[in-house]
Amino acid sequence: MTENKRIFLNIVATYGRSLYGLACGLFTGRWVLMALGQVDYGLYGVVGGLTGFIGFFNGLLASAVGRFYAFSVGQARVSGAAGLEECRKWFSTAVAIHSVVPLALMAVGYPIGAWAVREWLTIPPDRVGACVWVFRFVCLRCLVGMMAVPFMAMYTAKQRIAELTVYSFVTTTANVCFLGYIASHPGDWLVTYAGWTVALGLAPEAIILARACFAFPECRLRRAYLWDWGRVRALINFAGWQAFGSGGSLLRGQGIAILVNKYFGPTVNASMTVAHSLCGQCDTLAGSMIGAFSPAITNACGARDLARMRDLAYRTCKIGTLLTMIFALPLALEVEEVLRLWLRDPPEHAAGFCLCVLAMVVVDKTAVGHMLAVNANGRIARYQAFLGGALLMTLPLAWLFCALGWGPYWVGGAMIATMVVCAWGRVWFARGLVGMSARHWLARILVPLALLAALTLGVGALPRLWMEAGFWRVAVTTLFCEAALLPLAWGVLLSPDERAYVVGQIRKRLP
Repeated sequence: MTENKRIFLNIVATYGRSLYGLACGLFTGRWVLMALGQVDYGLYGVVGGLTGFIGFFNGLLASAVGRFYAFSVGQARVSGAAGLEECRKWFSTAVAIHSVVPLALMAVGYPIGAWAVREWLTIPPDRVGACVWVFRFVCLRCLVGMMAVPFMAMYTAKQRIAELTVYSFVTTTANVCFLGYIASHPGDWLVTYAGWTVALGLAPEAIILARACFAFPECRLRRAYLWDWGRVRALINFAGWQAFGSGGSLLRGQGIAILVNKYFGPTVNASMTVAHSLCGQCDTLAGSMIGAFSPAITNACGARDLARMRDLAYRTCKIGTLLTMIFALPLALEVEEVLRLWLRDPPEHAAGFCLCVLAMVVVDKTAVGHMLAVNANGRIARYQAFLGGALLMTLPLAWLFCALGWGPYWVGGAMIATMVVCAWGRVWFARGLVGMSARHWLARILVPLALLAALTLGVGALPRLWMEAGFWRVAVTTLFCEAALLPLAWGVLLSPDERAYVVGQIRKRLP
């Protein structure tokens, strides 16, 4: 299978998985809120967020491992067996790191998190014990998840992403059945829900780990490579510089959740959790494409095919933002009605937070290809220092707005502002590090995308002129948005080569 065909297959498979997850999520999110109630739902979001420091380090190391895997796979195209052995060395080093680091993080992080649940967060006294168990379950999930990273990352590096969608379909279906049960059987489900979520994540990871050992010759442990300190330093150095950017993202997410909890209480936490749950589906849809392009970009960098790397990065920006807008634009127009249909009685500030998160997600995707290209290149020190500095401003800016009494929506405004700065920073650094043209991005990507968004929102707002709020207006608004967005994207956003490629792929699959 050619690389272009594999990318296309990965996009179709993961996009289908994302749509299925989106459809299920629209129902199950309501069921979870019904089963837990607003207070427990908000508590689950803020307590689960305390493990963000573990997920933070896991994400850093996983990204570093995936980058070096994919780079080695690209090298193997031109160096053969030497590239294969190089990838085995990185695998052995990654296994060693991901066996020791999770235990060390848990030894430090668990006591701090348990203390925060018992003594610091605003939690009703009768729910403290249940929240402690939620924290324990989430910690277990993080621990095992980190240990599985070296095996999971190989699927991505080898562009075998479509295979992973099978496990996702099965776990999503099982989750729908469980959540339907707890929604129809009232009770105290907080701890049980946390335990089920952990079990649902661990089962497929065990299968994937075992299969990777048989499917990939790179997944062969070599004792001599376990503690190759040169490779350990390279991984830690790459992950360490990423910590500057990811540290700001951690504060923006988990720090904001704690800030909102202290100033406005768990009910507003529930509004934020609803917004991230619903709008996160936009990120998932775009991630289906980004996950397919990311290893291909790094493979091209490893093979020194820089022209292809830049071309793939530009396409990631365009298509990633487009896939986000397919969901985001109609949702932005009808967010209040969607929340009412979904949850019946949504939290008070959920609609406003949804609009803030939607704006942040769309802005992020406009320059996501530049981020992937810079990471593939490996020279990330100054880029991550800038990114971290910009994102670290989110928390003090949001605190200032809260201290001035400006209300919870200004927290969302702080998140959008720092994301705009980050997007422009990605473009600037990609220009110098990998030769991506800022003018090309502005003229061929940002301006056409802004025009598409404005025209689509205008067309999508037309049903408001004659229809009352309700399910049918949501359906007609969505239809109007897609009917405007997709033809305009075909004619305005895609290049002639991209249109020809899509047509060719469709013709090959026609009988």
